[in-house]
Amino acid sequence: MKTTMKLLFIMLAFIASTAFAANTDLEYKAVTVEDEFAKVNKLEQYLAQHPNMTYEQVKKAKPELLEGVDLIANTNTNFAPTKDMPLVGGFWWGCCLGVVGLALVYFITDHDKDQVRKAFWGCVIATILWGVGGFWNPFGW
Repeated sequence: MKTTMKLLFIMLAFIASTAFAANTDLEYKAVTVEDEFAKVNKLEQYLAQHPNMTYEQVKKAKPELLEGVDLIANTNTNFAPTKDMPLVGGFWWGCCLGVVGLALVYFITDHDKDQVRKAFWGCVIATILWGVGGFWNPFGW
């Protein structure tokens, strides 16, 4: 009896999961996607021919290119460089990770000279400490 109940429960769970997976909103409609990209392609071709055009100029000169295309006039993104390293400063990134930490600081801070200098000195100090510690062993271990 228990085996039959388990089998029935598994079948019901399978049926329920397939019902949720058959959501019609997730269907790929190639024609709709191609139509939307055709509008963007026309706008892109026009801008390639007229590279100095701004959004406002295109809106006045060729408003039909912008029909049905939702563009954001002001694009503020979160991809601006931070100029600060996360968690700890550049010195500790260079000290703990060495050359890799130095490279991370260089790229994450967008070449911030102050942070890169701190990471460089952290890398140098760690190299000196590890080098001395590797060669000099007072305990004989």
